[in-house]
Amino acid sequence: MTYDTIYWLILGASFVLTGIVGVLAMKKTGKLLISFTAGSLVNLLVIGAGWTWWSGVFAGSEMSFSRLFGLFGFGVCWVNNEVLLIFAQLIMKRKVSGFKYKPDNPDDL
Repeated sequence: MTYDTIYWLILGASFVLTGIVGVLAMKKTGKLLISFTAGSLVNLLVIGAGWTWWSGVFAGSEMSFSRLFGLFGFGVCWVNNEVLLIFAQLIMKRKVSGFKYKPDNPDDL
């Protein structure tokens, strides 16, 4: 396998594992903070391991552009996963808690 393939597999695995852990924790507990923390921890562990691996693969001054470009990709992936996780859990929270919008004025519907 090439480094590029492993890189994209790590990014995909972080997305999938973060989502699965976060959604299952939300489904089981119904608590936003606990499920977000669990998903974030998985995201941090996978992206952190990938970050460390990528830094080791492209060590040296002649590989600095490739190293920084890959690390930037890991950072973007981490932020995207966190944003998707919180929005998915906020939507689930509304469905789990049974929140219904009831306006004061029926004409607001």
